[in-house]
Amino acid sequence: MSKTERTIELEFTTLEFYESFVVSRLKEGTIFSQKQVQDLIDICSDFYEGKKFVYLSLRINNYNVNPTIYLGLEKVRNLAGIGIISNNKSTLNMAQFEKNFSKVPFEIFIDYEDATEWAGEILQK
Repeated sequence: MSKTERTIELEFTTLEFYESFVVSRLKEGTIFSQKQVQDLIDICSDFYEGKKFVYLSLRINNYNVNPTIYLGLEKVRNLAGIGIISNNKSTLNMAQFEKNFSKVPFEIFIDYEDATEWAGEILQK
């Protein structure tokens, strides 16, 4: 497993930055909106300046996602893909629904290692 390069605590999530992917753990009860997405885009774009990266969402807490947050993410030039990691059936079902809104490569995983492996593969394309 790669080494964490930086960790950032925000009001609504914890971000762990690795060489080519970021892992986000949203906090319990968060309502994930366009404003939070913009904050993440700004922070990730700064960290991965000029370099492609994959956003991995480790969904261990309960929170709400407005699926329209995915609209327009294809404009984030260095975002190569989005991965959702969870072993909760209802969370996985919701992620499957969210996938319909994403024009960026979007995959769903039960296993963290599978998600990081996919991140590496998609960045090599």
